[in-house]
Amino acid sequence: MATRLQNLKKIAALTVALLAISLGLNAQTWYIMGEYIWSPPHPQGTYEMTHYTADDTEINGVTYHTIYVQETSALVGAYRNEDNQVYYCKWNGSSYDEEIMLYDYDLEVGEYFNDESEHPMQVTAVSTIIDHNGMERKRIDFRFIGLDNESEYWIEGVGSNRGFVFMGQYAPDPSGDGDIFHLLCYHIGENLIYTNPEYNTCDVDEIAENLANNNVSIYPNPAKDIVKILNDNNLNITNVEIVDLTGRVVLSTDKTDGIDISELAEGQYFVKIYGESTIVKKLFIAK
Repeated sequence: MATRLQNLKKIAALTVALLAISLGLNAQTWYIMGEYIWSPPHPQGTYEMTHYTADDTEINGVTYHTIYVQETSALVGAYRNEDNQVYYCKWNGSSYDEEIMLYDYDLEVGEYFNDESEHPMQVTAVSTIIDHNGMERKRIDFRFIGLDNESEYWIEGVGSNRGFVFMGQYAPDPSGDGDIFHLLCYHIGENLIYTNPEYNTCDVDEIAENLANNNVSIYPNPAKDIVKILNDNNLNITNVEIVDLTGRVVLSTDKTDGIDISELAEGQYFVKIYGESTIVKKLFIAK
């Protein structure tokens, strides 16, 4: 079985590599849904984001693929592949952090990942799935040591079900504050590779709607005094609310341009944009 998996991995890696070359190496896209959760009676909600690869960059003489958030064009980091491992350097706003191993697709049942973390991940099962091109890919299931109700799985060449850059970021206590992310689907160019079986949100209509929502963004972000809502699809926006991390609405306006945030404290907020649908975006205020 192990030999067969190794052979399948080599065939899959070669096929995906050829596909990536034909579509362009910088054409990988991960559609992600986030849930923000506060203690009752504060509101709960969801928002969507898209991570995509762009140009390559060199870090200490090594080539990496850069990753951005489509909604804000914010750089989040850069990764590289080496055999069946993926290495990642997070962007901290001014430079790249030290490289870490993000994935090791050679792991087998009983082995550990992130040994030095507070809650290491242990492999509980290894299986295969069939992607949308009919290729078999290795699936690795994990449990978090010390967190009985937390689990995660990886799809080889795709990443974590929590989202490519959110590997190992287990969900917070349901009674606490925080974000939980879920990978919805993964594309190479226009070619759909994988969809999360727990969510039915990657059909053509849904993706088109997600992309329309992605054309609504906040600029600048991070911001200091003034922000505006960029509405490339000319959606009918009726109201904008800025919500702090306690769930309190700290600003409400029907303006989309020149929104004055100078009186708001530094930190992270959610911007709820009301119209044909409700779109939620993150806003960072930095004084």
